[in-house]
Amino acid sequence: MTADKKLNTKVNPAPLTKEEALLLEPDTKVLLCGLMQCRNLGDVVISDCVKYLIKKCAKKEGLKNIKISTLDIRRQKDKKSLNRVRNSDLVVFPGGGFIKYKAEKFPLEMGRVTSRAEHYGIPVMYNAMGFEGYEQDHEGCVTLKAMLENKSSRYITCRDFSDELNETYLKDSSVLSKRVADPAVWVSETYKIKKAENSDIVGLGVARGGLFEDHGVPIGKDDLLNIWANIVKALEAKGVKYKLFTNGLRQDEEFLTDLIAFMGKEDKREEIALPSAENAKQLVEYIAGFSSLIACRMHANIIAFSLGIPSVAFVWNQKLRFFGESIGCSERYLEYTQLKDTELIVSTLEKAQREGYGEGVLKREKESAYKSVRDFFAPFANELLNNRRRDLSKKKLVCYGLPNLESPKLNNEFFEEYVDYYVTDDPLLVGTMCLGKPVYHSKKLRKLIKPFVIVSETVSYYDCAKVLEKNRYKEKFDFTNMHSYTRYVYKKGEVFLAEPKVV
Repeated sequence: MTADKKLNTKVNPAPLTKEEALLLEPDTKVLLCGLMQCRNLGDVVISDCVKYLIKKCAKKEGLKNIKISTLDIRRQKDKKSLNRVRNSDLVVFPGGGFIKYKAEKFPLEMGRVTSRAEHYGIPVMYNAMGFEGYEQDHEGCVTLKAMLENKSSRYITCRDFSDELNETYLKDSSVLSKRVADPAVWVSETYKIKKAENSDIVGLGVARGGLFEDHGVPIGKDDLLNIWANIVKALEAKGVKYKLFTNGLRQDEEFLTDLIAFMGKEDKREEIALPSAENAKQLVEYIAGFSSLIACRMHANIIAFSLGIPSVAFVWNQKLRFFGESIGCSERYLEYTQLKDTELIVSTLEKAQREGYGEGVLKREKESAYKSVRDFFAPFANELLNNRRRDLSKKKLVCYGLPNLESPKLNNEFFEEYVDYYVTDDPLLVGTMCLGKPVYHSKKLRKLIKPFVIVSETVSYYDCAKVLEKNRYKEKFDFTNMHSYTRYVYKKGEVFLAEPKVV
């Protein structure tokens, strides 16, 4: 078999006419990067809701073939597993307290993803980020700031303190954030779950003993044991049914076990407590079965709000206070100085049960969360589709940077047959030959007749993009990354018309 036939068989199926290409829509590959395997199931709820919102947006916009995959940023550490970033069209961080540098390793874990996105030219969308403080000289803050300033960072929204985010991490960035609602307000539609009618059970959502102290709040484990035990006594005295539960975190479950022992109710565990939820949907089902809620975890309260279930929250982090204010229920979000007043907690719950939520608040928050996804994703996906349908048959194809000649998977035929020449900024390579084609300096790209440029994976995409944009090249219209080009032009043969059909 000749090289030409081999190439056409393996890489370049029969090309399409322009009319045929317009009828087709190639896959748009979205990589959702979050905490999908976290036992604090509130984080999983966030990812599931954003996945739902992307699909909802695609349906409304008439976008087809949206392929969403997920990557847990804590489980993907080696280069091979992170190749999924290179194979994506868009990387999305779905939301949650990611802009954090003390209690978690998010600067490192997110950085593994964003550094590859930056190298390969994959745009990154930060959706409904939670802002949790800033220290200019802290190593974690410096890392996060540099990450958010990447050229790949195309869109950022914040679920709480967007002004502070703009004044700190984004102070020197070309992209500023805006405040949006948490995506978990869409749990009912995401999981197709509604609150139980006529429930008379109060949910008591406990969390680990050190949660408050770890966030600088002077409430220790012993304090929490007494607080919850007193709440249980007060509810029992009123004849109110209740169920203890957690959001699934192992440490939270351990505290629940300690609390049951502290109250001397080990033999009644199955009667007064729910087993740890196996997945995010089950957590939502648990909360949907309550008439009202008293809970520590933020997303237990957000899920309750989303289902129309009144809740009272214990504030251990300012993000809870902000959420309470944003939905007009700040009096239900109790500060640590109020937590030893059992009568106040119970009366606040009873008041919340009578009043419910303000009219139109949930609708407003849902619209905000939806727009946070739609406002970037819809234009991005439409532009991507339109660019892929372009007829490039009369364009010269130039490669910026040399391919990895040591790779056993290198498609030599592609470069030998379709690439006209190479350009580089490396003076040692200028004037050499690569796979039978000349290597020029990138200054050659200043000519009036523009070729279509693919940026090799062996060089930094956005370093090359700076040169191309300086010479008035438009991203995707005049250049793109090599992996995206070969995947959509030659491998699939569904878009980017390589050559006209012979009639």
